[in-house]
Amino acid sequence: MFFEFRTCKFELDYETYTRFLLQHHDQLGLPYSFALKLSFLSSPLIFGKAMLIVSEEPYEAVGAAGYVYGTGANDYEDRHIAQVEVAFLQQPYRRTLLFLRSLQHLLTMMKEGNPEVEQVQFWTSADDHEQERLFSKFKLLPGASASAGVNNMTFYTVPFNELEVYCGRLEAARGRRSARR
Repeated sequence: MFFEFRTCKFELDYETYTRFLLQHHDQLGLPYSFALKLSFLSSPLIFGKAMLIVSEEPYEAVGAAGYVYGTGANDYEDRHIAQVEVAFLQQPYRRTLLFLRSLQHLLTMMKEGNPEVEQVQFWTSADDHEQERLFSKFKLLPGASASAGVNNMTFYTVPFNELEVYCGRLEAARGRRSARR
């Protein structure tokens, strides 16, 4: 199955991104009121960038991600930080390769939008063991950290360059496995 990773640029992209995330708002793992969830979903469209993950057959959104440069606590002036506000893949599409490709495209978008990005940060539900298994690999990267936050959330920070290197290592390992077949 092939996937398109599309940066939201046009009104139709914004509408698809918003509609997709609103349809799945209860699966995002955000323990907030609907109004606060809506601010997390929409802030990338205003202060950053958003991406759609679209399956080519059938042609429909299967995932979305969005981030902002900077943090609200610092009036978005700390633009060396890219804060992921939302990232979601529908359950049937949650497999390592699609996650890796999505992360690579997200990192490319971040760097293209601001070459000065040094850090990626995000929050996840501390109760989601599937996410914990996935993101526990990130906190092993040099300079990365994970800490308990409010509302039973875990706060991750990862140096941008370490995340790029990690993706490169996974891609290289995948290439070696494919070559052996």
